[in-house]
Amino acid sequence: MPTHETSFVYVMHNAAMQDLVKIGFTTKLPEERAHELSKPTGVPLPFEVSFRALTMRWREVERLVHQRLGDRRVSRKEFFAVSVDEAVETVRECVLAVNGIGAWEPGKRHLVKHGDRVSLSMEAGQIFVLLAMPALFSGQWDILDLWQAHSDGDQLEIYGAGARVEVTGFSDGDAGGDDDPVPYLDQAQSAANGALNGRERLAPGHRLLWLSDADDGSGACTSVIFEAWDHCQVVSRTWSPQRTSEGYPLILNALVRDPSEAMLDTARAALDLPGPRNWAPRPPADQAGVFPQPGPGHWLPQLRARSARRRRTAT
Repeated sequence: MPTHETSFVYVMHNAAMQDLVKIGFTTKLPEERAHELSKPTGVPLPFEVSFRALTMRWREVERLVHQRLGDRRVSRKEFFAVSVDEAVETVRECVLAVNGIGAWEPGKRHLVKHGDRVSLSMEAGQIFVLLAMPALFSGQWDILDLWQAHSDGDQLEIYGAGARVEVTGFSDGDAGGDDDPVPYLDQAQSAANGALNGRERLAPGHRLLWLSDADDGSGACTSVIFEAWDHCQVVSRTWSPQRTSEGYPLILNALVRDPSEAMLDTARAALDLPGPRNWAPRPPADQAGVFPQPGPGHWLPQLRARSARRRRTAT
């Protein structure tokens, strides 16, 4: 049973209710939920999905959205007298608030295992430090890479994989390292899943240190540690692509700021932490390219055909 999962918070509209939008969550695809809502004979026109956010803690996100738009709520239903644009912006803000760095317990190592789907909402300027121990009992952590979020609302996804051959990395030169494993969020493949700006892989025992400077000017640094129990696929995506002064797109590995002194102190302290709970040697590049890569439904189960999902549930 996965420890970390993702589902959708959606915004829907109905041409028969032009001044209203519906905001809710679903563990299925939003289109499936829209179809269910359109079935009753009392609904003259079908519901259509205006926006979907793939997120962790979807119930909390929905609750916060409803709270922020409470004065425009119609009766006790999930209908609000707001524009689609305002509803979408509110959902984006709430996803960042609920799944940002402050939502995770600091100091604890959050394990990512096979089947887990972690979705982190980032703020511009936050930094990730990738740590690896070259041997299980070496007692020495190495810094393999530094990553940076370039826009508020950028998303870092960590998928727990079943095997090394399922994951690829751009920095490792793996085949498929620049392909988006989940480029769309519907079975019609028409709902684009943002823009890919990074794809990397973790081996068992790797740690990812998430760092953010305090907003209050205190010079403090918030940190969260994720540890790979199994091989993991890391994906970074954005809805607000940024470019260098030369016009090149800013990718996850492009560090355009210097880490603050508080970030450096936190990273140094992380180098003294005990070894990982599970460990495997970091495999070389190349191997994943020999095998067919998993399709989007492998990483996002909602994209599988309903019959396949039922078979998986039955087993």
